[in-house]
Amino acid sequence: MQPAREKGQYAIEFQDVSRRFTLHHERRVSFQDWFIGLFRTRGQAEEFWALRNVTFGIHRGETFGLVGRNGAGKSTLLKLVTRILQPTHGSVQVNGRTYAMLELGAGFHPELSGRDNIFLNGSLYGFSRKDMRRKFEEIVRFAELERFVDMPVKHYSSGMFARLGFGIAVNMDPDIMVIDEVLAVGDSAFQQKCFRALEELKARGTTILFVSHDADVVRDFCDRAALIVDGHLTDIGPAGDVVDHYQQMLHTGDQPFRLLRIRALDEYRIGTQQISGGRPQRIEVLIRVPQGRDTSGLTLQLDLDRIGGTNLWSTTSRLPADLPVAEHALRRDEDDAPDTRMARLKIDRLPVRAGQLRLVASLHDPSGQLIDRTETLVDVLPTDHAQSGLLALDHTWEWDDDAADAPAESLEDANAIRRL
Repeated sequence: MQPAREKGQYAIEFQDVSRRFTLHHERRVSFQDWFIGLFRTRGQAEEFWALRNVTFGIHRGETFGLVGRNGAGKSTLLKLVTRILQPTHGSVQVNGRTYAMLELGAGFHPELSGRDNIFLNGSLYGFSRKDMRRKFEEIVRFAELERFVDMPVKHYSSGMFARLGFGIAVNMDPDIMVIDEVLAVGDSAFQQKCFRALEELKARGTTILFVSHDADVVRDFCDRAALIVDGHLTDIGPAGDVVDHYQQMLHTGDQPFRLLRIRALDEYRIGTQQISGGRPQRIEVLIRVPQGRDTSGLTLQLDLDRIGGTNLWSTTSRLPADLPVAEHALRRDEDDAPDTRMARLKIDRLPVRAGQLRLVASLHDPSGQLIDRTETLVDVLPTDHAQSGLLALDHTWEWDDDAADAPAESLEDANAIRRL
């Protein structure tokens, strides 16, 4: 059995992260507009939450994918990881040197040559000129830009930008690499070359956070993935399962009912990724239910699985027609409260040993058809080193020797059984 992961083993950790933007609907397209704007307000502004209450962790050496529609919040999440943005609420912990490829040409000075940009990027990431001279030939060879390395990069094509950026990235020895769809611009031969390089980085223990609209790439390349829907972490788990969920969502269209989140709660009823076996445990599920919609007939199922797919326990419950509104469930998101309902499961005693546990919630219609699912991982901390195995069972040892007082016939029976 794998030991429970310590908090420090996360390369990237999001704790209750939300990010808000303010949208101004008045456009200023001329100098006169800007001058007038100095003396009056810009008009009505709208708050837009790109991410809401996102909590998850990416382990060191893991390849993690992000999927979701355009505008779901994936790029905002990446910019929080790379410190381009700061969260409005919550915290983002990044443990290791990070190299990001978020868009073509990012980090390049257009007037400088490819050669100068290589050295400039190296200095930004703390490498000396001597270090970069050792890396230079390999970067140029990987990027296949020997003939163009002294040309200003403003004349580069999108494919040349991608090759140069990726050539630099794989030679920066990053602890964490963040990639946002930039490989889509290269030809197929170069894409295969990039993925071979990424496999080598994986073998060296580099953590890779990867965004792609190519579901097959996420399924084949990533260990785990997360589905982001309207800024909410809707699903997280094995890459194949999350991609299947995403494709099902695309094919069935928007459902009126949606699972927003599943999480374990600590003793103060605050979301946590670390729990203790052998103790009481509460699990919370948030469900999006449009106002006026009847939830009777829907079934909520909750599964506890071990990593690897072993199902430890499963339970189902029909939703009541008057499922209460979770007014305090999404803190700081009051506009969502009327549509957000909460279900909580209380387990009197969670009889599992140390390791990782997958919490899976699934919502089904009256016919049993899956409507939505979401999952999260929790680390079960060790509490008793005198036990091993999957379960933590209440037990006592008995040392009484009743044999001396037992009737003769029962002793004879016992001896006969032992001889069998």
